[in-house]
Amino acid sequence: MSAVAWMNYGALAGALALSAAAAALPRSSDPRSPSGPQDTAARAPGGIAAKENPAALEDHAGAAVALLDFRRIASASSVADALLVELCEPDRIVAFTGYGARRSPRGYRYAGKARVEDIADIEVLLALRPDLILLNGYGDPRPIARLREAGLTVYDLGPMRGLAALVRNAHEIAALVGHPERGRRFATALAHGMAAVAADIQPPQRRRGMYLSGYGGRLFGGTAGTSYHDVLASAGLVDAAASAHRDWPEYTPEQILTLDPDVLVTNAGMRRVLCGQAGLDRLRACSAAGGVVELDDALLGDPGPAMLDAARIVRAAVYGAPPALGGGE
Repeated sequence: MSAVAWMNYGALAGALALSAAAAALPRSSDPRSPSGPQDTAARAPGGIAAKENPAALEDHAGAAVALLDFRRIASASSVADALLVELCEPDRIVAFTGYGARRSPRGYRYAGKARVEDIADIEVLLALRPDLILLNGYGDPRPIARLREAGLTVYDLGPMRGLAALVRNAHEIAALVGHPERGRRFATALAHGMAAVAADIQPPQRRRGMYLSGYGGRLFGGTAGTSYHDVLASAGLVDAAASAHRDWPEYTPEQILTLDPDVLVTNAGMRRVLCGQAGLDRLRACSAAGGVVELDDALLGDPGPAMLDAARIVRAAVYGAPPALGGGE
Protein backbone atom coordinates (compact mmCIF):
# COMPACT_ATOMS: atom_id res chain seq x y z
CA MET A 1 0.00 0.00 0.00
CA SER A 2 1.28 3.51 -0.81
CA ALA A 3 2.31 5.96 1.87
CA VAL A 4 -0.70 8.14 1.07
CA ALA A 5 -3.07 5.21 1.39
CA TRP A 6 -1.59 4.39 4.77
CA MET A 7 -2.14 8.04 5.76
CA ASN A 8 -5.81 7.82 4.87
CA TYR A 9 -6.32 4.61 6.83
CA GLY A 10 -4.30 5.98 9.72
CA ALA A 11 -6.44 9.11 9.93
CA LEU A 12 -9.63 7.13 10.40
CA ALA A 13 -8.01 4.62 12.73
CA GLY A 14 -6.60 7.48 14.77
CA ALA A 15 -10.03 9.03 15.20
CA LEU A 16 -11.42 5.67 16.32
CA ALA A 17 -8.68 5.36 18.91
CA LEU A 18 -9.34 8.88 20.12
CA SER A 19 -13.08 8.31 20.46
CA ALA A 20 -12.49 5.23 22.58
CA ALA A 21 -10.51 7.19 25.14
CA ALA A 22 -13.22 8.21 27.57
CA ALA A 23 -11.33 10.92 29.41
CA ALA A 24 -8.88 11.84 26.67
CA LEU A 25 -9.59 15.56 26.50
CA PRO A 26 -6.61 17.52 25.11
CA ARG A 27 -5.10 20.52 26.79
CA SER A 28 -4.35 22.72 23.83
CA SER A 29 -3.91 23.00 20.09
CA ASP A 30 -1.12 25.09 18.57
CA PRO A 31 -2.37 26.64 15.31
CA ARG A 32 1.20 27.21 14.24
CA SER A 33 1.80 23.46 14.14
CA PRO A 34 -1.50 21.82 13.19
CA SER A 35 -1.88 18.09 13.38
CA GLY A 36 -4.06 15.66 11.52
CA PRO A 37 -6.31 12.99 13.01
CA GLN A 38 -3.52 10.44 13.29
CA ASP A 39 -1.17 12.89 15.03
CA THR A 40 -3.84 14.07 17.45
CA ALA A 41 -4.71 10.54 18.47
CA ALA A 42 -1.07 9.75 19.09
CA ARG A 43 -0.52 12.65 21.50
CA ALA A 44 -0.96 11.86 25.15
CA PRO A 45 -3.56 14.07 26.82
CA GLY A 46 -2.28 16.06 29.73
CA GLY A 47 -3.14 18.45 32.51
CA ILE A 48 -6.42 18.82 34.33
CA ALA A 49 -8.41 17.52 31.34
CA ALA A 50 -6.93 14.05 31.80
CA LYS A 51 -8.19 13.62 35.36
CA GLU A 52 -11.00 11.18 35.94
CA ASN A 53 -13.30 13.80 37.51
CA PRO A 54 -11.79 17.19 36.67
CA ALA A 55 -13.10 20.36 38.31
CA ALA A 56 -12.23 22.32 35.18
CA LEU A 57 -11.19 21.88 31.56
CA GLU A 58 -8.31 23.75 29.99
CA ASP A 59 -9.41 25.00 26.60
CA HIS A 60 -7.30 25.26 23.46
CA ALA A 61 -6.10 28.74 24.37
CA GLY A 62 -4.89 27.53 27.77
CA ALA A 63 -7.73 29.02 29.84
CA ALA A 64 -9.24 26.91 32.61
CA VAL A 65 -13.04 26.76 32.52
CA ALA A 66 -14.73 25.42 35.64
CA LEU A 67 -17.19 22.57 35.10
CA LEU A 68 -20.39 24.15 36.41
CA ASP A 69 -24.07 23.45 35.84
CA PHE A 70 -24.31 25.64 32.73
CA ARG A 71 -27.92 26.52 31.94
CA ARG A 72 -27.62 29.23 29.27
CA ILE A 73 -25.22 28.06 26.61
CA ALA A 74 -24.56 30.06 23.44
CA SER A 75 -22.85 28.66 20.37
CA ALA A 76 -20.58 30.91 18.32
CA SER A 77 -19.31 28.28 15.86
CA SER A 78 -20.94 25.89 13.43
CA VAL A 79 -19.19 22.91 15.05
CA ALA A 80 -20.53 23.84 18.48
CA ASP A 81 -23.99 24.24 16.88
CA ALA A 82 -24.00 20.70 15.58
CA LEU A 83 -22.54 19.12 18.70
CA LEU A 84 -24.85 20.91 21.12
CA VAL A 85 -27.98 19.56 19.44
CA GLU A 86 -26.54 16.06 19.83
CA LEU A 87 -25.19 16.33 23.36
CA CYS A 88 -27.15 18.95 25.30
CA GLU A 89 -30.75 19.41 26.42
CA PRO A 90 -32.47 21.96 24.12
CA ASP A 91 -33.73 24.13 26.97
CA ARG A 92 -30.14 24.84 28.04
CA ILE A 93 -29.18 26.30 24.63
CA VAL A 94 -29.96 30.00 24.16
CA ALA A 95 -28.34 30.66 20.77
CA PHE A 96 -26.84 29.09 17.67
CA THR A 97 -24.86 30.78 14.92
CA GLY A 98 -26.77 32.58 12.21
CA TYR A 99 -24.56 30.83 9.66
CA GLY A 100 -25.49 27.42 11.00
CA ALA A 101 -29.19 28.23 11.08
CA ARG A 102 -29.09 29.36 7.45
CA ARG A 103 -26.55 26.99 5.92
CA SER A 104 -26.19 23.81 7.94
CA PRO A 105 -27.83 20.68 6.52
CA ARG A 106 -29.24 20.28 10.03
CA GLY A 107 -30.17 23.94 10.50
CA TYR A 108 -33.82 23.04 10.99
CA ARG A 109 -32.82 21.78 14.43
CA TYR A 110 -31.82 25.30 15.46
CA ALA A 111 -35.32 26.78 15.17
CA GLY A 112 -36.66 28.93 17.98
CA LYS A 113 -33.26 30.03 19.26
CA ALA A 114 -31.45 33.36 19.06
CA ARG A 115 -28.71 33.72 16.46
CA VAL A 116 -25.11 34.79 16.97
CA GLU A 117 -23.83 36.54 13.85
CA ASP A 118 -20.51 37.94 15.07
CA ILE A 119 -18.61 37.42 18.33
CA ALA A 120 -17.42 41.02 18.01
CA ASP A 121 -20.99 42.13 18.80
CA ILE A 122 -20.54 41.85 22.55
CA GLU A 123 -23.72 43.75 23.39
CA VAL A 124 -25.85 41.15 21.61
CA LEU A 125 -24.08 38.35 23.46
CA LEU A 126 -24.46 40.09 26.81
CA ALA A 127 -28.19 40.49 26.15
CA LEU A 128 -28.48 36.70 25.87
CA ARG A 129 -27.09 36.36 29.42
CA PRO A 130 -25.13 33.18 28.59
CA ASP A 131 -23.24 31.40 31.32
CA LEU A 132 -21.07 29.66 28.68
CA ILE A 133 -20.07 30.54 25.12
CA LEU A 134 -18.59 27.85 22.88
CA LEU A 135 -16.50 28.84 19.86
CA ASN A 136 -13.61 27.74 17.67
CA GLY A 137 -10.69 30.14 17.90
CA TYR A 138 -8.42 30.81 14.93
CA GLY A 139 -5.20 32.17 16.33
CA ASP A 140 -6.16 35.81 17.04
CA PRO A 141 -6.83 35.88 20.80
CA ARG A 142 -8.26 39.40 20.90
CA PRO A 143 -11.95 38.63 20.20
CA ILE A 144 -12.03 35.99 22.94
CA ALA A 145 -10.13 38.31 25.31
CA ARG A 146 -12.76 41.01 24.78
CA LEU A 147 -15.55 38.55 25.58
CA ARG A 148 -13.81 37.53 28.81
CA GLU A 149 -13.15 41.16 29.73
CA ALA A 150 -16.92 41.70 29.44
CA GLY A 151 -17.42 39.00 32.09
CA LEU A 152 -18.44 36.16 29.78
CA THR A 153 -17.26 32.57 30.23
CA VAL A 154 -15.78 31.29 26.97
CA TYR A 155 -14.49 27.85 26.01
CA ASP A 156 -12.26 27.84 22.92
CA LEU A 157 -12.64 24.55 21.07
CA GLY A 158 -9.60 25.26 18.89
CA PRO A 159 -9.26 25.15 15.10
CA MET A 160 -11.73 23.12 13.03
CA ARG A 161 -9.39 20.50 11.60
CA GLY A 162 -11.51 17.57 10.57
CA LEU A 163 -12.55 14.33 12.20
CA ALA A 164 -10.01 14.12 15.01
CA ALA A 165 -10.74 17.70 16.11
CA LEU A 166 -14.48 17.03 15.92
CA VAL A 167 -14.18 13.89 18.05
CA ARG A 168 -12.11 15.81 20.57
CA ASN A 169 -14.64 18.65 20.65
CA ALA A 170 -17.48 16.18 21.21
CA HIS A 171 -15.75 14.87 24.34
CA GLU A 172 -15.11 18.42 25.55
CA ILE A 173 -18.65 19.70 25.03
CA ALA A 174 -20.13 16.58 26.59
CA ALA A 175 -17.98 17.15 29.68
CA LEU A 176 -18.96 20.82 29.82
CA VAL A 177 -22.69 20.01 29.73
CA GLY A 178 -22.25 17.28 32.35
CA HIS A 179 -22.82 14.25 30.13
CA PRO A 180 -19.43 12.75 29.22
CA GLU A 181 -21.07 9.42 28.37
CA ARG A 182 -22.98 11.14 25.56
CA GLY A 183 -19.72 12.37 24.12
CA ARG A 184 -18.25 8.87 24.19
CA ARG A 185 -21.27 7.37 22.43
CA PHE A 186 -21.51 10.10 19.84
CA ALA A 187 -17.79 10.19 19.04
CA THR A 188 -17.51 6.43 18.75
CA ALA A 189 -20.56 6.19 16.48
CA LEU A 190 -19.29 9.00 14.25
CA ALA A 191 -15.79 7.60 13.90
CA HIS A 192 -17.11 4.10 13.20
CA GLY A 193 -19.55 5.54 10.68
CA MET A 194 -16.80 7.39 8.82
CA ALA A 195 -14.60 4.31 8.75
CA ALA A 196 -17.46 2.15 7.43
CA VAL A 197 -18.46 4.30 4.44
CA ALA A 198 -16.02 2.62 2.05
CA ALA A 199 -14.77 -0.29 4.14
CA ASP A 200 -15.62 -2.64 1.26
CA ILE A 201 -13.31 -0.80 -1.17
CA GLN A 202 -9.95 -2.53 -1.02
CA PRO A 203 -6.73 -0.45 -1.29
CA PRO A 204 -5.85 -1.56 -4.85
CA GLN A 205 -9.27 -0.38 -6.03
CA ARG A 206 -9.15 3.01 -4.35
CA ARG A 207 -8.95 5.89 -6.80
CA ARG A 208 -6.89 9.05 -6.41
CA GLY A 209 -8.96 12.10 -5.65
CA MET A 210 -8.63 15.64 -4.42
CA TYR A 211 -10.77 18.53 -3.28
CA LEU A 212 -10.47 21.58 -5.53
CA SER A 213 -12.41 24.79 -5.97
CA GLY A 214 -11.88 28.06 -7.80
CA TYR A 215 -12.54 31.66 -6.79
CA GLY A 216 -11.65 34.77 -8.74
CA GLY A 217 -9.43 32.85 -11.14
CA ARG A 218 -7.47 31.24 -8.28
CA LEU A 219 -7.42 27.56 -7.31
CA PHE A 220 -7.81 26.41 -3.73
CA GLY A 221 -7.82 22.99 -2.07
CA GLY A 222 -8.32 21.28 1.25
CA THR A 223 -6.13 18.33 2.13
CA ALA A 224 -4.34 16.75 5.12
CA GLY A 225 -5.38 18.47 8.34
CA THR A 226 -8.86 19.45 7.12
CA SER A 227 -12.35 17.97 6.96
CA TYR A 228 -12.04 17.77 3.16
CA HIS A 229 -9.26 15.22 3.50
CA ASP A 230 -11.31 13.17 5.97
CA VAL A 231 -14.31 13.17 3.63
CA LEU A 232 -12.12 11.91 0.78
CA ALA A 233 -10.52 9.20 2.92
CA SER A 234 -13.85 8.06 4.34
CA ALA A 235 -15.32 7.91 0.82
CA GLY A 236 -12.57 5.51 -0.25
CA LEU A 237 -10.35 7.95 -2.14
CA VAL A 238 -6.60 8.36 -1.75
CA ASP A 239 -6.00 12.09 -1.30
CA ALA A 240 -3.70 12.91 -4.22
CA ALA A 241 -2.60 16.19 -2.65
CA ALA A 242 -1.77 14.91 0.84
CA SER A 243 1.78 13.76 0.06
CA ALA A 244 2.88 17.27 -0.97
CA HIS A 245 0.43 19.66 0.70
CA ARG A 246 -1.58 20.16 3.86
CA ASP A 247 -4.32 22.41 5.16
CA TRP A 248 -5.93 24.73 2.57
CA PRO A 249 -3.33 25.28 -0.16
CA GLU A 250 -3.57 27.59 -3.15
CA TYR A 251 -2.52 25.73 -6.30
CA THR A 252 -1.15 26.73 -9.66
CA PRO A 253 -2.65 25.04 -12.73
CA GLU A 254 0.69 23.30 -13.21
CA GLN A 255 0.49 21.73 -9.75
CA ILE A 256 -3.01 20.44 -10.47
CA LEU A 257 -1.90 18.98 -13.79
CA THR A 258 1.03 17.27 -12.08
CA LEU A 259 -1.25 15.69 -9.47
CA ASP A 260 -3.84 14.79 -12.17
CA PRO A 261 -6.28 12.94 -9.87
CA ASP A 262 -8.82 10.41 -11.10
CA VAL A 263 -11.59 12.27 -9.27
CA LEU A 264 -12.15 15.93 -8.44
CA VAL A 265 -14.47 16.65 -5.52
CA THR A 266 -15.76 20.19 -5.59
CA ASN A 267 -18.63 22.54 -4.80
CA ALA A 268 -21.87 22.53 -6.76
CA GLY A 269 -21.54 24.32 -10.10
CA MET A 270 -17.74 24.30 -10.01
CA ARG A 271 -17.11 21.67 -12.70
CA ARG A 272 -17.69 24.18 -15.46
CA VAL A 273 -15.30 26.66 -13.83
CA LEU A 274 -12.51 24.15 -13.22
CA CYS A 275 -12.69 22.07 -16.37
CA GLY A 276 -13.27 25.16 -18.48
CA GLN A 277 -9.98 26.70 -17.40
CA ALA A 278 -7.23 26.59 -19.99
CA GLY A 279 -5.01 23.58 -19.34
CA LEU A 280 -7.20 21.99 -16.70
CA ASP A 281 -9.45 20.63 -19.42
CA ARG A 282 -6.66 18.07 -19.92
CA LEU A 283 -7.20 16.59 -16.46
CA ARG A 284 -8.32 12.97 -16.59
CA ALA A 285 -11.12 13.79 -14.14
CA CYS A 286 -12.52 16.40 -16.54
CA SER A 287 -12.71 13.96 -19.43
CA ALA A 288 -13.97 10.91 -17.55
CA ALA A 289 -17.64 10.22 -16.92
CA GLY A 290 -18.27 10.88 -13.24
CA GLY A 291 -14.75 12.23 -12.78
CA VAL A 292 -16.02 15.38 -11.10
CA VAL A 293 -18.24 15.04 -8.03
CA GLU A 294 -20.10 18.21 -7.02
CA LEU A 295 -21.71 18.75 -3.61
CA ASP A 296 -23.46 21.70 -2.07
CA ASP A 297 -20.74 23.76 -0.41
CA ALA A 298 -22.72 23.99 2.85
CA LEU A 299 -22.46 20.19 3.10
CA LEU A 300 -18.99 19.61 1.65
CA GLY A 301 -17.46 22.45 3.64
CA ASP A 302 -19.11 21.52 6.94
CA PRO A 303 -16.39 20.43 9.44
CA GLY A 304 -19.04 19.00 11.78
CA PRO A 305 -21.00 15.72 11.79
CA ALA A 306 -22.23 16.41 8.25
CA MET A 307 -18.82 15.11 7.12
CA LEU A 308 -20.40 11.67 7.29
CA ASP A 309 -23.21 12.70 4.93
CA ALA A 310 -20.71 14.20 2.50
CA ALA A 311 -18.51 11.08 2.56
CA ARG A 312 -21.49 8.85 1.78
CA ILE A 313 -22.49 10.99 -1.20
CA VAL A 314 -18.94 11.04 -2.59
CA ARG A 315 -18.55 7.29 -2.11
CA ALA A 316 -21.83 6.58 -3.95
CA ALA A 317 -20.86 8.92 -6.81
CA VAL A 318 -17.43 7.34 -7.26
CA TYR A 319 -18.01 3.67 -6.51
CA GLY A 320 -21.76 3.24 -6.36
CA ALA A 321 -23.84 2.48 -3.31
CA PRO A 322 -22.25 0.14 -0.75
CA PRO A 323 -23.51 -3.44 -0.61
CA ALA A 324 -26.44 -4.01 1.71
CA LEU A 325 -25.42 -5.36 5.10
CA GLY A 326 -26.08 -9.06 5.32
CA GLY A 327 -27.28 -9.09 1.74
CA GLY A 328 -27.62 -12.34 -0.12
CA GLU A 329 -28.84 -13.61 -3.43
